[in-house]
Amino acid sequence: MTEKGFNLPETRPVPERESSDFHGVEMKVELTNKCKFGRCKFCSPLFRPVVAEAGAEQFLKLFEKDIETYFQQGGRKIILTGGGEPTDDPEKLFGALKIINEKKGNMGVNLELLAIYSNGVNLLSPISEDSPQTFLDKLAEMGVEDINLSISGSTQEEVADISGKAMGDVNFNELIPKIREKGIRVLTRTTLAKGYIDSIDDIKKFVENMSSLGVGIVYFSDLFEVPTRNQETTPGSKKVLQWTDEHRVDFLGLIEDVKNNAEFEFASQSGRHKEQGQTFTFKHKKSGIKVLFGNLTIGEESDVEATYCYVKPDGSMEAHNNARRETDREYVDLERIKEYRPERDDI
Repeated sequence: MTEKGFNLPETRPVPERESSDFHGVEMKVELTNKCKFGRCKFCSPLFRPVVAEAGAEQFLKLFEKDIETYFQQGGRKIILTGGGEPTDDPEKLFGALKIINEKKGNMGVNLELLAIYSNGVNLLSPISEDSPQTFLDKLAEMGVEDINLSISGSTQEEVADISGKAMGDVNFNELIPKIREKGIRVLTRTTLAKGYIDSIDDIKKFVENMSSLGVGIVYFSDLFEVPTRNQETTPGSKKVLQWTDEHRVDFLGLIEDVKNNAEFEFASQSGRHKEQGQTFTFKHKKSGIKVLFGNLTIGEESDVEATYCYVKPDGSMEAHNNARRETDREYVDLERIKEYRPERDDI
């Protein structure tokens, strides 16, 4: 049963498809819908379908089966993401990491990736009132190798404007070195948006700062393309969807600007998530770090081929993020979504 009393099935079969091979396919784990402090103006869960959240006990019970299936079918890359902010549900976060560590040990699995996405707000805070151990301490102890920080502005003021005061208050110039001291690699993910980071000059400034802090990879993401829009694909906030449309940059034009800039060396272009998007890889010549640009179309993934392995906050697992299974899932409306994001009064 979920926090609000939804009855959720005890088992979640992976859908039939032409291939159940997860070799090279990332497992993206949406631990929670909760995002206590986030006010990101581009937040896609605010307009996309949101699955009702299971409590920690039921989620972890199902997740244990999901991990076994994923490992058995060749998967080796796990990203704990959201949905919401993973550190806003520590019981699920650390419970999932414990399961991952136990299963990979018992099954003889060598992971290629174990990463967490975070807005950074909680990382230096204690995991509970009774423990001096911080989230960062615990993540390092449990084997997290990469932390991908969401930073969508060049200054704290810019971050506060696009993502809310709590994220604007995070001093990334102090946080990133502390993460590096734990032996954890730092990646940054920045959403490109008009009026924020939207030009070659903005990109140069951001990359220069991140490289000086020891960031290994800087990733710039285009705002998601959502060509199919109806009550099933975009049932949520029309206001957030409109903001997304109005602030989408000329992505390919920006790529050309980077290619033509002397500070960057173009390395490669490749499809991502079974050609639902593209990734452009550059090297920052001065620092040598990787700078990636990615775009993605959502809502039109194949029903028979694994785009990625996706675990939802109810513990159900899919081969992509598009499937809407009314028979064994509960979906929440915009009012419930607001409960997951108590800081939002703007949707």
